[in-house]
Amino acid sequence: MAKIDKEKLLRYRELAKKDLWDFKEPKASAIFQRMEQEGCTLNDYAYNPHGGMFHSPLTQNLTDVDIACVGVTMENTVPERTGQKYGPAAARKWSHAIGPIHHVTSVVPFDMCNIIDYGDVDFGNAFDVQDRIDSIYETFLKLADNDITTLTIGGEHTLTYPILKAKAKDEPLGLIHLDAHGDTWGELGGAKINDASAFRVAISEGLIDPERTIQLGLRGRSFHFWSYSFDVGTRVVTAEEFQEKGAMAMAEEARKIVGDGPCYLTFDVDVLDPIHMPGTGLPEPFGLTTREVRDFIRGLRGLDLVGADIAELCPPADPTEMSANIVAGFCFEMLCLLSEAHVARTGVSRKTHWNNQ
Repeated sequence: MAKIDKEKLLRYRELAKKDLWDFKEPKASAIFQRMEQEGCTLNDYAYNPHGGMFHSPLTQNLTDVDIACVGVTMENTVPERTGQKYGPAAARKWSHAIGPIHHVTSVVPFDMCNIIDYGDVDFGNAFDVQDRIDSIYETFLKLADNDITTLTIGGEHTLTYPILKAKAKDEPLGLIHLDAHGDTWGELGGAKINDASAFRVAISEGLIDPERTIQLGLRGRSFHFWSYSFDVGTRVVTAEEFQEKGAMAMAEEARKIVGDGPCYLTFDVDVLDPIHMPGTGLPEPFGLTTREVRDFIRGLRGLDLVGADIAELCPPADPTEMSANIVAGFCFEMLCLLSEAHVARTGVSRKTHWNNQ
């Protein structure tokens, strides 16, 4: 076997002397180096004091904050598996290995917005559904009053209702809803607002405009229970229609439906097929793939997104932890969208800093 040419070998050795964060992509090199310089040690997995989503500063100081990542550990009205309360912690763990630059779009959220991890919503009575809904609402109202865009990790899907209530103070929002289920059913177990009724209540209270709402990925055993969606004029897309038309066509339709006005993205992970997302509370067979949903979300760039959430991650149902890994990946996709939308909406761009927390 021939030896490597000496001149080539010398070149390889010189290249190997380059700094760890010295990349050909200057934006990547700059953000990695800046994070290191400000005390966010990305190559030390044994210890890192910045334990927020994607290593964002973990703080509740809202001064000059643009985007807040928030955990919601509610799991009071889930009908099948429980364990959604562990979703935010699992997503945070896996987020530490993702970002800080999008490898396709080159978006660096931390160079565009001041991003924090607010932590989890502080709950009072652990068994009182209304108390938990009120706690979520009060937290997000405080964030909305500070014009902060939010990325939320749940937790059961009921969480979206109080978030919408906090954000729709001035006008109803458009809604893009990825889910196996429509969540426009009715009262369950004495709870008017629950995991299966959140969007029925949100529409009836004028928080979202049903004619600027699209629900995608619906299928399975309870499809016919969501007739309210059809009755109020919401666009309902079954998993089969989504798969037949393709992610980009569905993204284009979603863009037309929500239009140029403020809108919200909500993502129940059971929209994914259980082979892609075993760690969910109510798995439905024959769902969408991670690639289809990824491409759909990327197709939403440029919308006026005021917030997004991802719900129903149930870590105990997936001991491999890959469901949490996937959720963290989707969170970063959404964080990139939210960063661009926040800058476009406010006209303000500022960086996240780790050395002043």
